[in-house]
Amino acid sequence: MTASLFPSLSHRARSAHVALALALAVPAGLTVASAQAPAQQPPSLSEKVSTEFQKLKPLQDTKNWDGMIALLEGLIPTVGANSYDLAYIQDMRARLLAGKDQWAKAVETMEASLKLSDANRFFDKNKTLEMLLFLAQVSYQEATTIKVPALQQQYLTKASDFFKRWLKDTPKATPEISAFYATILLQQAVADPKNVNRDLLKQARTEVDKLFRTSIRPKEQLYFLLLAILQQENDTVRAAEVLELIVKQFPTKKDYWPQLWATYLNLASDKDETKARDNFVRAINTVERAQAQGFMNTSKDNFNLVSLYIQVNQFGKATDLLYAGLKSGAIENDAKNWVYLGYYYLQINRNQDALKVLQEATKLFPNNGQFDLQIGEIYRQEEKMKEARIHYREALRRGGLDRPYSVHTLLANVSYELEDFDEAMKSIGQAEALSDPKKEKDPYLARLKEAVQSALNEREAAKQTKKT
Repeated sequence: MTASLFPSLSHRARSAHVALALALAVPAGLTVASAQAPAQQPPSLSEKVSTEFQKLKPLQDTKNWDGMIALLEGLIPTVGANSYDLAYIQDMRARLLAGKDQWAKAVETMEASLKLSDANRFFDKNKTLEMLLFLAQVSYQEATTIKVPALQQQYLTKASDFFKRWLKDTPKATPEISAFYATILLQQAVADPKNVNRDLLKQARTEVDKLFRTSIRPKEQLYFLLLAILQQENDTVRAAEVLELIVKQFPTKKDYWPQLWATYLNLASDKDETKARDNFVRAINTVERAQAQGFMNTSKDNFNLVSLYIQVNQFGKATDLLYAGLKSGAIENDAKNWVYLGYYYLQINRNQDALKVLQEATKLFPNNGQFDLQIGEIYRQEEKMKEARIHYREALRRGGLDRPYSVHTLLANVSYELEDFDEAMKSIGQAEALSDPKKEKDPYLARLKEAVQSALNEREAAKQTKKT
């Protein structure tokens, strides 16, 4: 059960329970039983209880709820176990307990009152319906506070059963109450996340669909319920449609935008590349619409937007966003993001821009050789071996490299190309020192070493020939 999906009773609802309890605490015009009262007259409080109830007024005036509960509890042993007095006292006591957030006790107490009334026809239809709705609401409230699944399900079942009885005798429920019933059904259905009750989920969906058909302007809670049901049904496409309706109706509610974005990302996992791309584009549009409302503006959100543009091969847009974000602070200014920036510029063949930002990054992160390594790679691909060698050396000097072995190998390679065989062999030795003895030797490095050694041998032979 997720608190965000299944809200507890509001403070207003709890206050309503207290207000109702207080209204009943000192009833006006109490009827006292008399020997002459006709048999068909509705039941009334005994004279003794009526007299004791007069003591509730000063407690009510001083908001002494504990005192009121204590007075009622003191009366219980003095009245008959099957009396109207007891049913009335327990009804009032239950409402006071609910006002103090003692949900379980309130349910137990009201159940006792209802049982007495059912057996003796103490309360009329309207009063009984009021008690049933109270029990449904408070049973639900108790369920939201329980961590033990079995006990939680017990209270949810109580809430549902009371509600079904209430609905049976109610001509027409209000949309708010019908939505509350759907919420109970939904929470019952997903109380055990590993074993979702599909029948209850279907019942909840039926109630929600009925409300949509009969509502001119559906309230936010109704969309929220439908969304929760669709998510449980794994109907991601329909969930996205509902979320689009929600953000259109309630654009200033910040929590819905990330949900819509995540839903499109989920849909983007489709194996159909066209469908996947369409949903990545929708995810991009979602972030940009949210940002226009002032939401999803964290550095993580901004970087995610860059990544989404990469997913749809819009490297130019992604690169511009990333550079602007790094400069303004909208995206976290860390070394990794500057490495990405250089790589993205290369993907759109903007080598000079790549060199510019990588040079800028070397000043921001002087102990990170990754940037000089990237610069060296750009120069090597352009066959500018001298420049490449300078930056490979600088990369090794700065340190912070992911794979220094590879950089020593690259340095050996360009030194060989520049016919600096001594540095080439030195770099090969440094690479060999970093290699994992448990792994098979790098065949490329072995061939390079052989070529360098051959060149050194030729050079030495040439020296000897010259001497002779």
